[in-house]
This record gives sequence, structure tokens and C-alpha cells, in this order.
Amino acid sequence: MKERFHFLFIYFSFWVVYFIAARVLFLSYHIDQTKLLTLESIWGVFWHGVRMDFSMAGYLSLIPFFLLSFSNFIKKSVFEGIIYGYTFIIVIILTLIVVVDLEVFNVWNYRLDATPLNYLKTPLEAWASVRSSPVFRLILSYFLLLLLANYIVYRILANNINSWNHLKTKPFIFISLFVSFALIIPIRGGFGIAPMNQSTVYFSENNFANVSAVNASWNFFSSLVNKTYIKTNPYIYQPRDVVEQNLAELYKTNEKSENWLKQDARKTNVLIIIWESLTAKSVGLSHHGVEVTPNLNKLRNSSLYFSNIFASGDRTDKGLVAILSGYPAQPTYSIIKEPNKAAKLPVLTKDFQKIGYNTEFYYGGETEFANIKSYLFTSDFNKIVDVNDFPEDSLDTEWGVHDEMIFSKFLNDHSFQKKDPFFSTLLTLSSHEPYDVPGPVKIKGSDEESLFLNSLHYTDDQLGRFLEKAKQDPWYDNTLIIILGDHGHRLPDNGNKFDNFRIPMFWTGGALEKIENFQKVGSQIDLAKTLLSQFKLNSENYNWGKDMSSEYNPWAYFSFNDGFGFAKTNGQLLFDNVGKKVINKTESISSKDITRSQALQQKTFQDYLDK
Repeated sequence: MKERFHFLFIYFSFWVVYFIAARVLFLSYHIDQTKLLTLESIWGVFWHGVRMDFSMAGYLSLIPFFLLSFSNFIKKSVFEGIIYGYTFIIVIILTLIVVVDLEVFNVWNYRLDATPLNYLKTPLEAWASVRSSPVFRLILSYFLLLLLANYIVYRILANNINSWNHLKTKPFIFISLFVSFALIIPIRGGFGIAPMNQSTVYFSENNFANVSAVNASWNFFSSLVNKTYIKTNPYIYQPRDVVEQNLAELYKTNEKSENWLKQDARKTNVLIIIWESLTAKSVGLSHHGVEVTPNLNKLRNSSLYFSNIFASGDRTDKGLVAILSGYPAQPTYSIIKEPNKAAKLPVLTKDFQKIGYNTEFYYGGETEFANIKSYLFTSDFNKIVDVNDFPEDSLDTEWGVHDEMIFSKFLNDHSFQKKDPFFSTLLTLSSHEPYDVPGPVKIKGSDEESLFLNSLHYTDDQLGRFLEKAKQDPWYDNTLIIILGDHGHRLPDNGNKFDNFRIPMFWTGGALEKIENFQKVGSQIDLAKTLLSQFKLNSENYNWGKDMSSEYNPWAYFSFNDGFGFAKTNGQLLFDNVGKKVINKTESISSKDITRSQALQQKTFQDYLDK
């Protein structure tokens, strides 16, 4: 019996050591952030993280522990084959999770969960998203880890099982089953009332130290199993009446609006250009001696330029809903992926259709990506143009066609004066990973930052050409053109995490009256209400946004993976929902700002659940 329990101990310990090694790999891969940790914090990463390692090892040991109870009835060679086959398959899966997690955190700044699975329905676009990552290095790491782990597993099995003797059946079965059930202790994280969760391993004011303590495999499967059909709000911070009071204070406003347009707004065309990954950090920036966005730089002085706008989320699907429906992004979900919920949202297309507008959506990629097509259909767009409307030989990027072609398509379709005014949305894509834009390279360099900024320069050039040509068409003088990002970007890294969510917005076109640098804080979700106000249309359904043309209370709220941010005129904060703590803030942020932003998190997610 002794040798069998020795095997159980060795098997369980193998998984614990495997996960500790994975944590070492994670810290090494992100060495720039690891170097900023103190030795005490690094020790804390392993000391606190091992509880989650024990939990995951417990889950993985359940089947081998249970089978061992009946090992007297199974030939040694068969038992060894079953355990080895089971472990080999698990090692393949977990090693893939460990390696993918390395780059997921590098790109999205959160540990791997089930979110990327949503994008596997469109594998070509998913591949395009990750192609700029060091794929060869990751694949090499995967196979090296796989070979090493499976060699160790083989040695563990070969050195133990062959020496087993036949045992008295009943006592052994009883004892080994008891040991199997005892795994519930490490699985739950101990004897406490609360079961294992991410906050169990959070221990530091440094958020990187906290997320490093998380077991990537546990985090992925927890997200997959526990959050798919969530029915209750995990972000309960305040009683309902306190939430409503905090929101009432945030939404105080003077409803009298300033007119920004030249003429009868009901006859004005509207074109919203949503620019992939347009970050405010790029406007006015030079890289390697080249202006990144020269046309936007000029536009700052001849448009209504909003310099302090925040994206609602961190993905295109969340940005679309924020812009067109004025609906805030969710931390771990995207309402656009749930058609039954998204169909209940207000949307600008329907408001403009009511007053006789023709509605259009232009995109050079596949609208099925991230379930965008479903949202467009429920939004009742009269016309949807996507990659399928272009000849196959024109698909010169993995995403579809580049921005010059979608701009050209829009100009060709509007080269004659239409009877009905139009409300159009144009979504760009060339500045998406892997940043493989056509034409001569203007910003040289093979590093990711240079490639990204060069792709922005390309789209900026195409936008400039588009606007110059549009000015020659009769519809331009009667058109409001709004340009803004779908979300921000981590590059160029300036050390300010708040700037990763800051985007620029420009109102221009022949119908615009007001020219100004608008510096008040605002959000993507404010656009719909503000635009409807300019057209003297009812905007009461867009209850999350604010009318920026009125005397409003300037603030912005945005969410990221299991956390949120809040910005006001002279301060910002980032809050982690897992650790239930502020992870970054400026000195001017008060306790009242924190409670108000928590109220926003609680209320917006409850609204999402109630849809």
C-alpha cells in the first residue's frame, strides 16, 4: 500500500511543480515588469499562488486517485497506459494554455480566460490578430515544455507502477477512496467558507504581482465553467438606493444644448468613421522623425476636436455598441455576442430612419467576426457592405480589404446626389494586427510599435485623401463627419495606463458650425445622446450617455477584463474587481469618486444581466 500512496504523492506533486514552473516562465516572459517587483513581492507571488496550484492539481488528480482505488483489478500495463494517456492529453492542453497566456497578458493585459474562444468562430481573423506576436518563439516554447513535462511523467509512472504488489482489496479501496475525496480540501483552497477564486491569491498593492500569482489553467477553466451562464451580479458594492443616489449625482446636467451645426439638422447627412485602434497618444506624435497622423494633426485646428474622450472598452465589438447604442462595455462579456440582449438596445440607425434617413454600414472585413453581423441586422441598417462585396483578388490583407478600398467604395456609392439623407458608419481595419499595410513604409522599423504606428499613418493618409475627394462631391457641404477610435491601444507605451483607453474624436464636414478644441472629459457612450441632441431628436433611451453640448458633469467610465476605470477633469482611477481594490489612481481621486464609479460598475452590469 505504501508504494501506491507514494505514487499519489508524487503524481500530485508533479502538477504542483509544473504550475510553479509555469509561473517562473510567466515572470521571465514579462521580465520588464518582474524587475520592478521587490523580493518580498516575488516571494508572495509563489507563496500565495501555490494555493491555486494545489487547487488545480487537486482537480487533475481526481481521476488517477479514483482509478488507483481499483488498481488491484487492472493489469499494471493497462493501468499505466490509462494514467499516462490521461496525463499526456492534459499536459498537451495545459501547456497550450500556459504558452498562450504569456502573449495574451502581453497584448491584453489580463490572464487568459475563455474570452478568446469567442473569436475562434472566425479563425482567419483570429490568426490575423495574433500574427504580430512572436509565434515561432511561442511554438518552440510549447514543444520544449511539452517534451520535458511528458518525459518527467513517463519516468514517474515507469519508476513506480512496476513495483506494485497485490493488496487486500477492501481496506485499500476504502482508504484510497477516502484520500480521493480528501482532494476537495486543496480544490476548495482550504477549510474556509469561501471556495477558491482569484481574489484568494491576491495579496499586493501591485497588480502585476497579483495577476502573476493566478494559475493560468485554473483561471481559464474557471472562466469557461463558471461564467458562461452567469445570472447574478458579481459586482455588488452598495445598496440599491445608494447606487441610485451616486448615479444621480454623476448625471446632473443643464439640459439646454448649444448648437454645433450650420443648418437644419434634420437634412444633414451623418458619416461616423470608426477607426481601428485609434489612440489619442498617436495624435501629434512623431516617431523616427515622421508624423504618425499628419492629417489628423491638421484637422485639430479646423474641426471640433475632442481631446479627452475615453473608449468604453478594449475591443471593437464593445466600441461599436458604445458608439451606436450609447451602451457601456462589460468587464468580462460583450453584449453584442448575445443577440437576444443586443436586440433590446437603442441604436442610432433606427432613430434616423424614423426621420427618413437611409442607413449604411461599410467595413472591409468579415462582419461575422465577434457577432457584429447580428448586431447590424438587429440595428436595421438598410445597406451593409463588407468583404463579401469585393472581388476575391482584391483581398490584400488577412482581414479583408485595406482602408483605401473601403473609402473608395463609399465615395463611389455616393458619387451622385441621393434623394434621402444618409446616416452611414464606416469601420476601418488596416491598423489592426498584424499591421501589414500596403504601399511604401513611412515609419520604418520591424518592432511592433513601429509597425502599429506605420499602420496608423497609412489609414491617416487614406483618410486625408478621402476627405479631399469628398469635398468635391455635392453631399459634403451638407454632411457632418465624425471620426473616433473604436478603442485605444497599449502602444506607444508611455507608462500611463489610463492613456490606453483615451481616444480622439473629431467632428468635421461642411455642415459643422463650431470649431474648437473641446477639452472636457467625455466618453464614447456620450456620442449618441450628443448627436441626437444636435438633431433635436428624443434621446431618453440613451440613458447611460451625457449630452456633451450641454453643461454636463465631465466624467468617463470604461471597463476592462474584470475591472473598470473612471476619469474626471483632474483625476483618474483603475479598480480591480477581483481583488476589490484600487490598483492605480491620481491624488485628486476622492473616496466619493470611488463609490460613484463602483455604482456605475454595479448598475451597468445589472442592466446587462436584466436585458
